[in-house]
Amino acid sequence: MSFAYPAALFLLLLLVPFAILAARNFGKKRQILREFISDEAAAAVVVRGGREIDLFKTTLLLATFFFLVLALARPQWGERFESLDIRGLEIVFLLDTSASMNAEDLPPSRLEVARNLVAAVVDSLRTDMVSQVNFAAVAYVQCPPTLDYEAFKLLALASSASPGEEQGTDFAKGLALAGRMFRNSRSSRKVLIMITDGEDQEQAWPAAVQELRQQQVTVFTVGVGVPGGAPIPVLDGNGKTTGWKKDRQGAIVRSQLDEAPLIRIAADCGGQYYRLGSAAGIAPMIQILSTYERQQLSRKVKSKKIDRFAYPLLLAVLLLAGEMALSDRKISWRKS
Repeated sequence: MSFAYPAALFLLLLLVPFAILAARNFGKKRQILREFISDEAAAAVVVRGGREIDLFKTTLLLATFFFLVLALARPQWGERFESLDIRGLEIVFLLDTSASMNAEDLPPSRLEVARNLVAAVVDSLRTDMVSQVNFAAVAYVQCPPTLDYEAFKLLALASSASPGEEQGTDFAKGLALAGRMFRNSRSSRKVLIMITDGEDQEQAWPAAVQELRQQQVTVFTVGVGVPGGAPIPVLDGNGKTTGWKKDRQGAIVRSQLDEAPLIRIAADCGGQYYRLGSAAGIAPMIQILSTYERQQLSRKVKSKKIDRFAYPLLLAVLLLAGEMALSDRKISWRKS
């Protein structure tokens, strides 16, 4: 046997002061009675004394309290199996992890703000399937489709800038891999949330966007950064800034938010573009997602313990009814 709310059992500790208080009342009542009649006389003239019935009524009240607390703790034993339909959207997060995402125009960095955005969106979901693709010059799956939001957030928040050999930004590779994540989709409502500073060196994304349109994927784009831009820090193994990225002429490179391709991608795929200043900046997007109709994604069988609180509750009611049926009887004298 287990309890749904075992903390409620601590209320049973209240039985101790109640029992002590009842014992003191018995003693005081007996002392008062002795002032009017001796024990020998009471035994001779009393058919039934008040002390015995008081003890019985108090015991009934204490037992009632005990079973009420037991019912409140919700005892459970046995199991039953329920079939649950999981309805939701399929959402893929596409996160830019190129070196420019380390820029600090959005403190502490664009990448940190982007990771927090992903976690904020997931916190607003319930039964939607989520996955994540990270991309720079190459793309890879950071987290496969899952309904385990806590595990997903651990992986999402662990996203880091791609290594030097994978640097550069290729929207086409990221969009193509994200599109492949929907190939086995059971939902007619598929959503892609692309988070990037908009800088793309390859400019090969239109074909990938066309493929997403054919798959009827709605794409929301989120621009991370400010139009004025910021220098790109060079980080050591401990994540500390050791300098700034420079071009071949030795000038410091400034990474600027490029919104034009993001606006076009969102428009071509039926979504919207948002400029991210903080996690609160995507509240309108979360509101739109909440209005989408959820369809069945899967079905699972779940075992559930059976509540048995009705048994102690019934006992408590019966005991209380018995206590109320007993009245305090005054001393009755024997008939001559």
